[in-house]
Amino acid sequence: MKINPLYVGLLLLMALLFVMFRLNESKETLHESKIVLEKVEAMADEIDALKRAWDAPKATVTAINRLLKAPQLKSANIQKVKKRGLLILSSKKANLKATNYFFVKLFNGAYILQKFEVIRLDDETVSFSVEIKI
Repeated sequence: MKINPLYVGLLLLMALLFVMFRLNESKETLHESKIVLEKVEAMADEIDALKRAWDAPKATVTAINRLLKAPQLKSANIQKVKKRGLLILSSKKANLKATNYFFVKLFNGAYILQKFEVIRLDDETVSFSVEIKI
């Protein structure tokens, strides 16, 4: 019994087409996986940047000390107390201009606020207390 060489050629052609089809599917899967990997890497970089910004106790204390030395806050007489991983900033009587400057700088920074309390004393003065996690 003889096998026709055309059948062997046809079988090899069919095997080649099947392998090319599977290769194309594998390339598409690899491309999709690469896109997902790039998204995950971008998210990891973003999480790392956020961690560095929010979990830096020395940077937080340095930034708060620099903020408290501002000449606009001299009249506010802000007291700073450290307790068990917290930095408590409070003022019994501060004018609105100094308080506004302080809150703008505080809220534009990367600080973890545990407690925030403001009491209006009259039209021009407030009392406040802020607890910042360090």
